[in-house]
Amino acid sequence: MSFVKDTLTKVKSNVEHFGEKTWHNWGENQSFTPDEIFRPVNLHDLKKIVKKAKENNKKIRCAAAGHSWSSLSVTSGYLVIVTNLNDIEIKYNENLKTWTVTTEAGVYLKDLDKKLRKHDPPLTMDAATVLDTVTTSGIVATGSHGARCANSTIPEKVISFQIVTADGELREFSDEIDPVEMSAARINFGLLGIIYKLTFIVEPMFNTIMKDAFPKISDYWKPENLKNDVLNNESVEIFYWPFNTPGLKEKNDKLWVKTCKRTDLNVTKNQVDEDFKSVFQNLELEFGDRVYEHLAKFPESTPYITYLLFKSGVDHENEQILQATDAIHYQKGIDHIPCMDLEFAIKIDHIYELAEDKKYPLNLTAEFRINKASKCLLASTYDENPDTYYCLLEILSINGTEGFLEFSSELAERWMKKYNAQPHWGKMWEYVPGIIPYVRKHLGKRVDEFEKVRAKYDPDELFFDNETLRQLFGK
Repeated sequence: MSFVKDTLTKVKSNVEHFGEKTWHNWGENQSFTPDEIFRPVNLHDLKKIVKKAKENNKKIRCAAAGHSWSSLSVTSGYLVIVTNLNDIEIKYNENLKTWTVTTEAGVYLKDLDKKLRKHDPPLTMDAATVLDTVTTSGIVATGSHGARCANSTIPEKVISFQIVTADGELREFSDEIDPVEMSAARINFGLLGIIYKLTFIVEPMFNTIMKDAFPKISDYWKPENLKNDVLNNESVEIFYWPFNTPGLKEKNDKLWVKTCKRTDLNVTKNQVDEDFKSVFQNLELEFGDRVYEHLAKFPESTPYITYLLFKSGVDHENEQILQATDAIHYQKGIDHIPCMDLEFAIKIDHIYELAEDKKYPLNLTAEFRINKASKCLLASTYDENPDTYYCLLEILSINGTEGFLEFSSELAERWMKKYNAQPHWGKMWEYVPGIIPYVRKHLGKRVDEFEKVRAKYDPDELFFDNETLRQLFGK
């Protein structure tokens, strides 16, 4: 077991310790030198940082595990890294008749999962990101989501926040106190202050049947098949792995369809098996990173390498019963493969058109998920009708892949025009031509509603720093 712990500790260290002067994110597309970096360990530290910033006329931005690709953390002032704020408290909420967990801002999901699993009774979140080396405040502040079809964004599971605002005081936000302010707080980009604590709804641990199927695109990609999977499963994830059949003929390519559904049946793998699987996946992806670095240098090898990787490591029909936590975080070691990631939508046949010209901008995967709409003011999936479904599709390629920015930008523009698609705030999107005015138009009056709340708690714009935020909010 110590090997598992050592492996995960190494991954965390690679993300956290980027030096005393310059900070860069995990995806390696954001790097900057703030005036000073702070690593607070308690509430007193947070208040001192805010006081010091006001005295020295400095701006404040926050970072956590560094898994966002967008520039929301960029600042020339003070950077507050919250990963040393890691307390966890579990309680039963008598009013809501449910279990809740309150975490400090820097709690990693893997540590939260461990605490919930050991609780009596064992507990779990019902959905989260696949990656478990991200923090609770990071996935909430950027509006991240899981794969559960009946769920909206992860911030919708938060019932209260404690935030140190610009006056240095600790403020609480909840629907009971003020639902509009809570809607702003749920996805806030760090503009209301420094998140200190946040409280999630959790539930008793449950088991899930996880199935992996690999149908041909031509057989599966029909409305009735997708509708059937969405209505008969709790979560649906569809992956497209480029060039997964030989000969550069897309008509034979397969999809990877992963579905999960609750069950009362017992798990088919014990926790020891899951721990060993985690070790293997970490080692597998650490090796995989070396292979993908080769693709970035020699793109003409892309069809052959991705085909071999798909056949050897992915294309295996499977059905197993897992605890919910293990099903949610089914893939470990993702940290070993720094990549580029844009989340909008994609049309498959265009990839083969580019391949005919010896261009291979997509070499990891395209992933398709479905969530319900959110009522958070800044949510990309906002809709007044909570039963509205949103399709969330992202494309990923290894860092350094030639043509990815052009390819992904073209896709974003195409689907923005045709389907009014909106970007995931934490992914790559700022390079898409015309994206800021496009997004502002989509947000409409919700920008003004958010700005009223922001201005109330930060009238002097202490937390308002970097070009993206200024353009997005018209500053």
